[in-house]
Amino acid sequence: MRIKAVTLQRCLTVQSRCSKQLVFARETALKLMCVEVPAKIDSDEITVVVPRSCDRPRLAGVRAIVWPHELPTVTADGITCVAPDMTWIMCARKIGLREIVLLGDALMRRDAEQKWYSIGQLESGFADFARTAGIGGGSRFRMCAQALKLMRENTDSFPETMLRLTLMQYGLPCPQVNYCLDVPDNAGVRGERLFLDLAYPQARVAVEYDGRQHAWQWDRDQRRLKAIGDAHWAHVAVRSDDLRSEESCAALAASVADRLEHQLGRRIRVRKFLSLPRLAATPGRHDADALV
Repeated sequence: MRIKAVTLQRCLTVQSRCSKQLVFARETALKLMCVEVPAKIDSDEITVVVPRSCDRPRLAGVRAIVWPHELPTVTADGITCVAPDMTWIMCARKIGLREIVLLGDALMRRDAEQKWYSIGQLESGFADFARTAGIGGGSRFRMCAQALKLMRENTDSFPETMLRLTLMQYGLPCPQVNYCLDVPDNAGVRGERLFLDLAYPQARVAVEYDGRQHAWQWDRDQRRLKAIGDAHWAHVAVRSDDLRSEESCAALAASVADRLEHQLGRRIRVRKFLSLPRLAATPGRHDADALV
């Protein structure tokens, strides 16, 4: 909300210097809509979009991009910006597949106040865009079609998305996102309800990103781990260092595979690392049901 407030004030200042109605785009539009912005497209510049090069405004500190396609917009607080789904498509011209997946997940957060779309709505929106814009198979926008195969609803953060993608890139099925685990109490009645970052329910394995470093959370975290263990689930805690290098990612995937093997009583293979484009192009099932 703080980022939105600061961005809104800057946009209002810019708009006051221009006689024409500006349309704010890309990272500026995302910040105005309280959508988390992937680092590779984040910028302190204010970005606007125009239909033709000759329409670029001459405003200091403002970057203008040309967009000749249909441009659905949202207007609030006197400011007009590109709609979130079209912003996602527009960003495909600038960033790679991983960031497109990250941004797509950010548009479908578990938090109802941050959730703009379902996966079906984004699929439908992109299909309409590709049809009306006449996008060919070689277009960079086709990256959105690849991303849709890898995106998931109801995530909470970018690190969770990167963790999920890493496991898949090493050949593990895509775990379920924010799986709801009801932990019974001593009387066998449902007690605490936990939401696991990533889960393989068939194997009873939870994989969670732990970005919390506050000492006061230690007791709560220990109670959470005990509840997961009492439900006969194995737990893998992941820190930022586990996702920092190729070696650490491979070790993480092997650790998760080891837990799956122990829980299922059979071999779970870790394969050679696949790039995200190759992963998206791989036929077959990617979800956790592939363990069955």
